[in-house]
Amino acid sequence: MPANIGYATSDASSPLAPLEFDRSPVGPEDVLIDIRYCGVCHSDVQQARDEFDGALATTFPCMPGHEIVGIVAETVAKDVRFRFVIDNATLRPAGA
Repeated sequence: MPANIGYATSDASSPLAPLEFDRSPVGPEDVLIDIRYCGVCHSDVQQARDEFDGALATTFPCMPGHEIVGIVAETVAKDVRFRFVIDNATLRPAGA
């Protein structure tokens, strides 16, 4: 049974609906973030509605949203520090 639930659309005309999915294991350059809130901006809506062409064409299912707030839940690398800037979590070696 998948351990995660997000909101996705199965095609360009369907509304967002809950979608269960699994995540890949956290690797040495990854950070697992327990997402508490996610904003959806107009470009997310355009992506979900497949309004971009060419290299930006939508692959479905589409789970829009990239402006997140959450808590770092897991890392694999030992010597890292986190720097949060607006909606980015940046992983850098300690001392960098």
